[in-house]
Amino acid sequence: MKVEHLRANSDKQAVIRIEGLREPVSLLHVTDSHINETDISDGAEVLAQSYTEYSFDALDTRTRLNRTLSYANELAVDGVVLTGDIVNGATANNLLYLEERLGTLNAPYLYTLGNHDWEYPGEPWGESTRQKHYPKFGPLTGGTPGCQAKEIGGTLLLALDNSTYQITEEQLEWTLRELERGLPTLLFMHIPLYIPSLLGDVMSEWKSPIMMAAQGWDPECRRQWQVEPDAPSTTAFYRTLMDDPYHNVVGVFCGHIHFAHRDPFGRSACQYVAQAGFAGGYRVIRLLPL
Repeated sequence: MKVEHLRANSDKQAVIRIEGLREPVSLLHVTDSHINETDISDGAEVLAQSYTEYSFDALDTRTRLNRTLSYANELAVDGVVLTGDIVNGATANNLLYLEERLGTLNAPYLYTLGNHDWEYPGEPWGESTRQKHYPKFGPLTGGTPGCQAKEIGGTLLLALDNSTYQITEEQLEWTLRELERGLPTLLFMHIPLYIPSLLGDVMSEWKSPIMMAAQGWDPECRRQWQVEPDAPSTTAFYRTLMDDPYHNVVGVFCGHIHFAHRDPFGRSACQYVAQAGFAGGYRVIRLLPL
């Protein structure tokens, strides 16, 4: 299918024309809000650890997230997608607060996790911590935090958890089945794909290539960021998006690096990274018939 990515004058807008789309579709994408509403529910030790580790302004992050979700209602968007690091830690009140706020939305939403959502104060970052706290996110992710799909207005939205820089074999097989349906498909993940045109700005900001399937890692950087070499399923997923075998990948929408960027890839897709929510970032995605 033919897809046109129009040049917008603001990083808070994406305007995409899609062949065969019958009616306009509007979405709001938010990422990296980094709110912290941890309270005494998890115990005094966890509360103390949470706020000694927290480097953001809790009032500011809460206010910005609430304002962005209210804006989604004001715009009457057709859907809202959150791509991780919305909360800092899987504490009881963080998840309760987020569930309450998402409950105010008038539109359906998808929420996929980032590396800070499932972390927990005082516990080491890593796969064991992720698996321990993963079940807490079931109510916010339809019971399947690893991969979710939603059809809106003739488009297919896929949300995948790549918060460890990897895609599992199960996620890969699921993605291939969803793409095979042939609908115009938008993918939402926390960590951006490696695209050469994005590398320079990422290295300038972070001094490490913190993208999925990235080239240029050295052993010490991998150790510091706890990024394992790409699994075969991660490589296959990356190649699938680049090759776009069904000619229906419209774009990838993500966060993690905290600044906005737009980069073409594959056949006719673009990757849109949104500015961090804690800095006031979001992106309105407008899908229009072509």
